[in-house]
Amino acid sequence: MTDHAIDIPIDDLVEPRIILRLVDKNSVEYLELKDSIARHGFLNSICVRPGPTGKYEIVEGMYRYNCGKDLGLPIIPGIVKHGLTDEDVLALQIQANAIRPHTKPIEFARQLKKLMEHNPGITMAGLSRLAGKNSKWLGDMLGLLHLKADEQKAIDRGEIPLGNAYMLAKVPSNARKQFIDRAKILPNAQFKPLVAAFIKTFREATRQGKLEALFTDEFKPVAYLRSLKEVQQEYDGRGQGALILTANNCRSPVEAWYLALQWAMSLDPPRVEEQRQNAMKREHRRLTQETEDALDQP
Repeated sequence: MTDHAIDIPIDDLVEPRIILRLVDKNSVEYLELKDSIARHGFLNSICVRPGPTGKYEIVEGMYRYNCGKDLGLPIIPGIVKHGLTDEDVLALQIQANAIRPHTKPIEFARQLKKLMEHNPGITMAGLSRLAGKNSKWLGDMLGLLHLKADEQKAIDRGEIPLGNAYMLAKVPSNARKQFIDRAKILPNAQFKPLVAAFIKTFREATRQGKLEALFTDEFKPVAYLRSLKEVQQEYDGRGQGALILTANNCRSPVEAWYLALQWAMSLDPPRVEEQRQNAMKREHRRLTQETEDALDQP
């Protein structure tokens, strides 16, 4: 059956199972589109496919559909496409939304990831063919999800140009703060080699096992109470108390009291050093993982 155009009652439309582009009814784009439809009617048809319940599933055109509902319009012009697979729907949504300037990059990347999660059989190469976008573009978009929430907001607000955002996402989180301000003010031609040089240094540090030397964040121990068993053993055995008081040259009962509290809260030097070593191991694993996740992007 060939594609055909019809006027569709809005009540006969259902939203797609997965939506690439969320509808922001408070955006200027939405309000302007709603005003235009109220004045002139629908100038473009939405795209639909026959649904399993006899209604039509929207493939592309969620903004126009929502405007029509809000305005109380009874029908909307549509192009009915037959034989579309879920992968075809995905491709049409990506093609339609990737060229829209009002689509926020992080919103697009987040929904793109959801679509891939709902279609586990789709490879990056397959998605590239369907979307008409190369794998590097898709990788750059998905790479934005490595950024922290405040960094993503800065991108969506337009404070960080998209080209710089792609490069910023390749920088491990602990080192990213030194690049944020420059990402906002430098042109991409200057920012890109700056980040590339750091990435080269980072990879070299990874090979040499010196990742931690790149970061200046100070370790901060976390207080936690020793177990009742440990406290009972110390009370019965009276083993560490004298050593702690002697090692710290304790000179008064008050100083002894606070040293005892320090020990009870696991903030004595041996426990702090144990925490430090464990934190360094976790940091090394995390940084190594970030190397694989971020720096190996194309």
